[in-house]
Amino acid sequence: MKYFFVSFIAILAIVSISDAQHKLPKTWTKDFTIRLSYSGSMDGSSTHIVFTYDSCKYEGNSGMNAPKKGYYLMKDVDRKAILEKLQAFNVDKIHSEMSITPVNDGWNRSMCFGYHCIEAGTSAKISDHDKEQFSNAYDYLAGYAIQKIKK
Repeated sequence: MKYFFVSFIAILAIVSISDAQHKLPKTWTKDFTIRLSYSGSMDGSSTHIVFTYDSCKYEGNSGMNAPKKGYYLMKDVDRKAILEKLQAFNVDKIHSEMSITPVNDGWNRSMCFGYHCIEAGTSAKISDHDKEQFSNAYDYLAGYAIQKIKK
């Protein structure tokens, strides 16, 4: 009984730590990053976007045109706007799982907030509600990066 109780407390502590790691910060700290990634298997298209405290880096390859790259210096107003929008989309409540079944013709999108990643795509298991929230957040972030880099 004693070992069961100790094991139970240890599991609760791990779950609490895990949940805390999935929460978005209230303010953007210097070590917090957001990473977006997209890959399409048939046409070779891909997108990689990284938001850090002080920059946004964009790399996109449509598969048909020359790759595009861009860079933007982040400001306080950018960090605040992004975090507020992601909190409105409840991204820290989105749950997805990757299937272990291989897919030969598929696509994959991922959003990582710090060390927590959310996956969507051909092999991902995600509810319709979470899929909508994921798409809204992903599209917002990708659009934000593209808009800022074009300026």
